[in-house]
Amino acid sequence: MTVAEQLAAHGERFDLVAAGPASLTVRRIGDGKDVGMAEVDADDPQGLTIHRLCIDEAHRSYGAGSEAAWLLVQAAERAGYVRLRAWAHPSLGLSVYFWIRMGFSPRHGQGPEGGIWFERRLG
Repeated sequence: MTVAEQLAAHGERFDLVAAGPASLTVRRIGDGKDVGMAEVDADDPQGLTIHRLCIDEAHRSYGAGSEAAWLLVQAAERAGYVRLRAWAHPSLGLSVYFWIRMGFSPRHGQGPEGGIWFERRLG
């Protein structure tokens, strides 16, 4: 089973649908429209990294990103992961607040492209 298949999940308004071995589509349940995507990677048997969680600009501010993040957290926990990481790009300041709101804590050291790493312990 691929990482994306492990993380496929059904939410209240959005689903995470496996779209490749490490990618998921964020799909709105009401009309079946794809509104975004996530890219993930299993760093080791206990850790998972969200490399990208992006909602298409026309569909932002309707809760798709927050619900997709919560679905990823819940699905990662069900799959047995104990650590979930994400990062905020240095030019996208709002993503820092997003990950904090999702229960992630900043980590010391430079993240990809000069950004900030965030981590959430599961279980």
